[in-house]
Amino acid sequence: MIYGISYIYWLVYGSSLDLPAILGRLVGLGYEIGRAGYREGAVYLDPLPGGYAARRVYEEGIVYLLADLQRGALGVFSEGYGLLNRGIADVSRALMELSMPEPPRAELHVSFGLAGEDCRKEKVSISGIEFVRTGLVLMSGEPQGGEGIYVSVTPVGTGRYMAYLVVGGGWQYVLSHMKRIGDLLNSLVGYFVCGGAGFSGI
Repeated sequence: MIYGISYIYWLVYGSSLDLPAILGRLVGLGYEIGRAGYREGAVYLDPLPGGYAARRVYEEGIVYLLADLQRGALGVFSEGYGLLNRGIADVSRALMELSMPEPPRAELHVSFGLAGEDCRKEKVSISGIEFVRTGLVLMSGEPQGGEGIYVSVTPVGTGRYMAYLVVGGGWQYVLSHMKRIGDLLNSLVGYFVCGGAGFSGI
C-alpha cells in the first residue's frame, strides 16, 4: 500500500532562468509570490514563509513553487497528481506569455511510503556474519545526466519502506512518463511485494 505521496516537477534552465519574470506572470494567475529580482547580475529570492517561491490555493489543495537558484531550476510541488498538473499548466502558460523556450531539462520526483513485505529480500553471509538484503535500487538509462528513470526503496521499519522515483531528461521525455506514472508506481509496488495492492489515487 502506498501512502504519503508527493510530487515535484523541476524545470531546469540553468543560468537562463528568469525567475523574477516568471513569478511576475504567475501573480496574474492567482499566485502569491516571494520577492525576486537581480542583485549584481545574479537572481535573488526572498521566499514566502516555508521557503516557497510562490503558491496558489485551489479548492482541492495548494500548489507550491520551489526555486533552486544554484541549478537555475523552478519546481512545482504538490501532494496530488491533479494539482501537480494544474501547477505545471500554470507555469507553462507563464512561459508561453514570456516567449520562453521549453527548459533544456526536466525532472519528476515522486516520493512515498510503502507498507508491505519485500518478497525479494534474501540472506547474505559476509565474513561469517549473516545479513538480510532488503530494499532495492533500479535504474534505466541515464537519469542523472541524460534520460532515464531511477528508483530506490529503503527500509525504515518493520514492513515499512520509503520509496523514491526520479524521471529525468528532456521536457517531452519526462512528460510522456508522467502521463503513465500511475502504471509505473503500481508496477513497482507489484514487483517489490510480488503482486500486492498498489495505489489507485491517479
